[in-house]
Amino acid sequence: MISPAPSLSDGYAVHLVAPPSTRPNTSAHFGRTTPCLLLAGALKDNLTPPPPHSRVMVIGDSSTPATASAIGIPHTDHFTPVLANPNSLKRKILSQLSTFDASPSRIICWSDELISLASSIASSLDIPTELISTKPSTIKKPPQSIDTIRVFEPQDHDRWLDLRHTCQTDQLLASLIDADQPTQQERSDARSKLNIDDQTIVLGAVADAPNEVDAREFAFLLGLLAVSGYQLLGIIPKTAKNLNQALRHHRGLDQPFRILTTTEPLPSLIPLLDAYIHPNNELSGSTHLVDRLLQRADIPILNLRHSGKAGFSRAQGAAGLLLDEMDHIVESMNSQLA
Repeated sequence: MISPAPSLSDGYAVHLVAPPSTRPNTSAHFGRTTPCLLLAGALKDNLTPPPPHSRVMVIGDSSTPATASAIGIPHTDHFTPVLANPNSLKRKILSQLSTFDASPSRIICWSDELISLASSIASSLDIPTELISTKPSTIKKPPQSIDTIRVFEPQDHDRWLDLRHTCQTDQLLASLIDADQPTQQERSDARSKLNIDDQTIVLGAVADAPNEVDAREFAFLLGLLAVSGYQLLGIIPKTAKNLNQALRHHRGLDQPFRILTTTEPLPSLIPLLDAYIHPNNELSGSTHLVDRLLQRADIPILNLRHSGKAGFSRAQGAAGLLLDEMDHIVESMNSQLA
């Protein structure tokens, strides 16, 4: 159990999580997908009590509550930080908590980006703080008053040791976000809604933080693959950087492939995808859990960063490997249709 299941008179857990925003054209978004998936899984499996025996606080702009709901988080509160600074919310959250008859028993922080806020609130209330850490690299100077830290990768464990914090490697929570392989019927239904025929390869550029995807580089790669003879559709988050440049590049090529921009959370895209590309190879729980989610759903990763010029055209070995992987995807698609 992450947290016991108290009655409200005994106190309750306060969960803090930052979902991805769906607003484009800004680099200030700090929300990520995996913290939300982990929290949704823990609530669903009753590893921590759901509302009303807890408060689930979504931190982010006005688009983030919808993202939380789409991922399956039954949130109770939403707070928008001033100038994308979560620490600006301390007084507002403390004021909100003071309106309830009972006091919280602990703070559980699911997003590394919120740990300073969580720790500060917990210190004011004299209650413990627990962090589910998936990306400690976002933390420059962590607070000392963190009672428990859970991580998923040895590199994250080492990072926390360097930051002079003890932590434990979690063996349970990761399995909560595993996705089943979509059935052929689910796949056909999802593709038919978007008029995607059986011969089109659907590639997704995915990331824990969707605004880390570089749409321009992904479009460049799609163009190279289209010239190589593949029939493609690329799925790009609407919050991806350089999206307008990617769309101009697409038009300039006379649209030899399709582009779909989306605000759907990653799990909703699984029935559509034939393969995916990850924008970075950072060794952390953040990237590990995204890869685990998709690969447990039997969606292969193309072993190439989607920075097309550097990753494709300048490295013949990488290009050859990528084309081999694309051919394997085509063979797999054809075998499923046989």
